[in-house]
Amino acid sequence: MEQETNILQYLPSIKNIQIFHWLDENELQKILLIASLLHFKKGETVIRQGDVGDSLYAVINGKVEVSVNDMNDKKVVISSISPGEVFGEAAIFLLAKRTATVTCTCDTTVIQIGRKDLVYFFRVHPHAGNKLLMLIVLNLLNKLKHANEDLVLEKQSELDLDDVDTLIQDFISESDHPTE
Repeated sequence: MEQETNILQYLPSIKNIQIFHWLDENELQKILLIASLLHFKKGETVIRQGDVGDSLYAVINGKVEVSVNDMNDKKVVISSISPGEVFGEAAIFLLAKRTATVTCTCDTTVIQIGRKDLVYFFRVHPHAGNKLLMLIVLNLLNKLKHANEDLVLEKQSELDLDDVDTLIQDFISESDHPTE
C-alpha cells in the first residue's frame, strides 16, 4: 500500500462516489482534508475479517472483492465493489471486528476516512455532515436490502432442491413398480 499526497487531482472521480455525490464543491474539499488516498496493488488486502476497524473506504479506481471465511475456514467471495462504491462504513458506527475481508482484484485507489475524523467533520460542518451521514445510512440500508434479497433467493433455492429431491424419489419409486 502506498499513500498519495495530492488528493485533489482525483476530485472529478471523488464526486462520483455515492456518499459524496450531494456535497457541494466546498463541502467536498473539506471532507478531503480529513481523508487519505491509498494505492493498493492487485492481491493486497484492504480490510481483513476479524480485525477491528475504524475507517470507511471508497473506491476511486480499480476493483475489490469482498469475501468471508466459512465455518471450514474456506474463502467465499460474496461481492465485488467498483469505482464509486463504499465499503467498511459500519466501522463508523461500531467498534467491532470486521465481518469480511476486502482484497484488490487489480491495482486500486481508495479514499480512507477514519471514525474520529468523520465525527469531527460532522460536528464542525453539520449541514454537510448531515448529508454525508444520511447517505452513509442509505448506503448501508441498500446493502441490507440486497443481503435480504440474496437470503430469500438462497432459501428459494433450498426449497427448489427439496422439490427436486422429492421428484427424484417419486420417479425412482415409480420406476421400481411399473404400472400395468
